[in-house]
Amino acid sequence: MVLMLALVLCACSQQPPDGLKKETAEDAVVIPAEPEESAALQFIGTLYFAYGDTGLMRQETRQITMLPNETREKALVRALLEGSREAGSRALFPDKAEVLSTQAQEGVIYITFNEAFYDRYTDGEAEETRGRMALDALTATLTESGEYRSVQVLVRAEENIGRSMRLTSRFLGEEPETVLPPCTRQSASLPTPAAYAAHLLMAWQERSAEALSPFVSAREGQLLAEDLSAAMALTDFTVHEGTAGPDGSYAVVCADLTLRDAAGGERALSSYPLRLIREGGAWKITRAQLLEIMGESYE
Repeated sequence: MVLMLALVLCACSQQPPDGLKKETAEDAVVIPAEPEESAALQFIGTLYFAYGDTGLMRQETRQITMLPNETREKALVRALLEGSREAGSRALFPDKAEVLSTQAQEGVIYITFNEAFYDRYTDGEAEETRGRMALDALTATLTESGEYRSVQVLVRAEENIGRSMRLTSRFLGEEPETVLPPCTRQSASLPTPAAYAAHLLMAWQERSAEALSPFVSAREGQLLAEDLSAAMALTDFTVHEGTAGPDGSYAVVCADLTLRDAAGGERALSSYPLRLIREGGAWKITRAQLLEIMGESYE
């Protein structure tokens, strides 16, 4: 009996305390060496891109993946650098430009790029034209949420470490080189219905089918050069602020138009409603309505 009791006590002493017991294979939680894809977050973001050569931007709403090691703002800029997924947009940033980090402070969002941000455009386009649109698109994208009032672009020097990190006029191809101030939202290039209406009317006034084409919906076929040559001349116009429809698929912009026929007679249209439809992040007019305004349905 004494021997059996000693064996039992010995066996009990071999058992570790409950807190040190190992989990069974069924209970164990496996921690992967690399983060799972599910660890990345996704959100809906609005990006701004240049709309062809119109001088206006267009919006693109897409689902953006935010990696575990980046901020929401860095994910937005990374998506912006990847470019548009819609036809009619063009690249704004140098091919090898990369976003390195973001930092928010007192209503300003600081964005740091690599030095390739200063690279020249491969197609030879003037730096000032596309550079300013690039900064407008970047600023519009990052101020869309209303959290920031301005964007300060920084460029990490890799060759000349004595160079200031703040973006300079070198990005715009301007001399002498000066430090650029923080970028603010520029309403002139924003894709508002009124801005699009003004540009399409200007193209009509200049009788340029090429300039007018980006503002005409392709759902009913292309606007032909002969359509424009047979139209009444637009001698003057004034565009008023428009209102978007409840679902954002259309907008109505009123414009005062002065038209002149081939005989020299003029007709004034006051507060004529231009109904624009949203197509590919841009505001366009249908070919049927444009031809009606141009005088095809007038006797």
